[in-house]
Amino acid sequence: MSAPRPVEAEYLAPAEAALTRAVGGALGPASFELRLQVLEAASARFGGFDLTAFHEAFGVQGKKTAAELLELAAPVASAIERSPIHHALALSALAREALHEQDRKNTGAYHTDFRLATRLAQLAAPKLTYKSKVIDPASGAGILLTALTLAVCGMDRAKTAHWLSHGVCAADLSANSLRAALLSLASLTDDVAALKAMRARWYCGDSLLADPKVWAGMAPKGFDAVIGNPPWEKVKLSRHEFLKSSGTQRHYGAQIHGLDEARFAAQRDEVVNYSRRLLARYPDLGNGEPDLYIAFTDLFFELCKEQGIVAALIPGGLIRSQGTQAMRQKIFEASQRVSLSIIDNRAKFFSIDTRFKFLAVALMKAGFEKSKREPIQLLHERGTPTALETTGSATIGRAALAAVRPDLSLPEVRSVAEWKLFSKIAEAGISWEEPGYGWAPKFCREVDMTKERPKFLSRSTNGALPLVEGRMVQAHRFGVKGHVSGTGRSALWEAYAIGSSRLSPQFWIRPSDMPRATQHRAHFLRVGFCDIAGQTNERSLMAALIPAGAVCGNKVPTILFPEDPSEERLLVWAAIANSFAFDWMLRRVLTTTVNYFLLQSVPLPKLAKDGLPWKKLVSASQELRKLDGAGATRETCERMAQLRGEIDAEVAVAYGLDLNDMELVLQDFPILDRGQIALPGEIKSTITRDSVLAAVAKRTGSGSTVWQRRAVDARVLGAMAYVPSELALGGEEIEEEGAQSNG
Repeated sequence: MSAPRPVEAEYLAPAEAALTRAVGGALGPASFELRLQVLEAASARFGGFDLTAFHEAFGVQGKKTAAELLELAAPVASAIERSPIHHALALSALAREALHEQDRKNTGAYHTDFRLATRLAQLAAPKLTYKSKVIDPASGAGILLTALTLAVCGMDRAKTAHWLSHGVCAADLSANSLRAALLSLASLTDDVAALKAMRARWYCGDSLLADPKVWAGMAPKGFDAVIGNPPWEKVKLSRHEFLKSSGTQRHYGAQIHGLDEARFAAQRDEVVNYSRRLLARYPDLGNGEPDLYIAFTDLFFELCKEQGIVAALIPGGLIRSQGTQAMRQKIFEASQRVSLSIIDNRAKFFSIDTRFKFLAVALMKAGFEKSKREPIQLLHERGTPTALETTGSATIGRAALAAVRPDLSLPEVRSVAEWKLFSKIAEAGISWEEPGYGWAPKFCREVDMTKERPKFLSRSTNGALPLVEGRMVQAHRFGVKGHVSGTGRSALWEAYAIGSSRLSPQFWIRPSDMPRATQHRAHFLRVGFCDIAGQTNERSLMAALIPAGAVCGNKVPTILFPEDPSEERLLVWAAIANSFAFDWMLRRVLTTTVNYFLLQSVPLPKLAKDGLPWKKLVSASQELRKLDGAGATRETCERMAQLRGEIDAEVAVAYGLDLNDMELVLQDFPILDRGQIALPGEIKSTITRDSVLAAVAKRTGSGSTVWQRRAVDARVLGAMAYVPSELALGGEEIEEEGAQSNG
């Protein structure tokens, strides 16, 4: 999926055009200097300070006279005033240094959208006054400090001058960024002396490795608030990234040509040395390639005083990744109050995938004395054209979280009811490693679609094995799409109707060309699942049995259970994994990939092998496998839907769920049944939901008949449950937030 243009850039396009005209459209350092000077003049227009005095105070050698700069700035200021963005925040955005793709990759910098800056300031401001001391240790162009100034001081010029003069501190690697931060804040005051006193405290350098004396000089007793949007990248250097930074146009997977090995080795050594210094300074980074945002989060706590506030934008990995467990533990132990807002990029905050999730974190640092740790506040927020709005919230007790998630990873529940349901399933379930249940898995990515690509064959050859790709696997169905023609993005695939699955691959590979460690797996029946998924897809997990004699690409990891390699166990696991209850749990922890850590964090239901529920799941799953090759008839489709409903009901009961619980579960799958006929007077079909709830009502003996009546009425009209939308809509490729359609 291509990266969207940020909304902020759309709003500021007229101001950007006016600024480009003012500097003559030229490129290079001289042009950027003039750009900053024009923006400083615009700041003077808004703030009311004397531009000549400002230049003298900060040693700016004017490219033009102050009068000329003020005249050039007039149309820029006018365009800013017509935008929906406060002038001080707009100036910060316009004064940023341009970040090209590799600059962003190297630094991990994502400029903060004005809506996020305002929201983070709102989270930090309630405990602050104009006498407080605050810092952004990765300030960039200062939009967070500017938003915080507006939140704390409002339009009071006297308070603003005192706040700037005594309390606002910043640090950044870039002198140009600090200059941008200065001009942004300057637009809020006419007091050049206050600006000069503020700028004298600022630090230009690497905050992560700065001497503690730097911070002590700014705030001897610590800061009342630390605000930031730290870099989101790991400290690493690959050959691909090195070539990109050298100007080479290339994509991942392309062969390496023209690499200056000596220069690459020298730069790699620099990166390794820097990593070692960070790991020594911030032990919670763990091992391997350090995540910069984790180091900065550690620094934020270090700079914050007791009862102070930390407010930051952090990648979503903080609440779910295996590598951030130590930092989660530290945050929960060191914070008296924790508020976490989950936000995605659909509102186009950043020029990255709209599915990308991140957090607005607000923490109150605990004191040395034992103080009561409040429950965690978990919010869901989404962007509007000019702000953010809350769409869900839950309160999670810390002990309760530790009981169901020992690694303290937070499930993305949107309400108290969802948290209760999550806890209920977690408490009823068992770990995959629970002794005596036989679920300890052995995962494998059998063939890497990039590394082994040169060994692929485009036609069947004696002894070669068909290669299974992600689009060929759906819930309980193996061989759901067949290759027709073309390769890569231009490849044409045919979707096979329910009941007519067959194996029609794009590629084959000889066993001798497979990685040696995985060659033997092709001789076994095993279960495979698609690892590309999403919380908003029709279904997030799709698993099917993979027969012997086929090999899976890396987007279809496979599982064997060494303690019990029987076909029955594989069938039962597939039944559980494809159920709505398991899928609902996975959606609480999922991003865009089903990695092993996340998958195994979802508990399995307690099922005794050879017990009646086990036998029912085996029988239903076996029949589903047979039916999917029996022919595409309506009878086949309806029977497969009936079997899947029975499986969903059986798994729900095994998790201890009732009819009300399953109603809540199914609310999380709103795009099912596209293309199916709706009941009279209703906008969309709910045949799958109604069929599942009818099966649960029957299985639990609830006595409710409403769902059965709805399902029967829908079937009479021609609707069919459990049909992927792409089949119902004519076999089209339906893009769901960039992922495959599934059902």
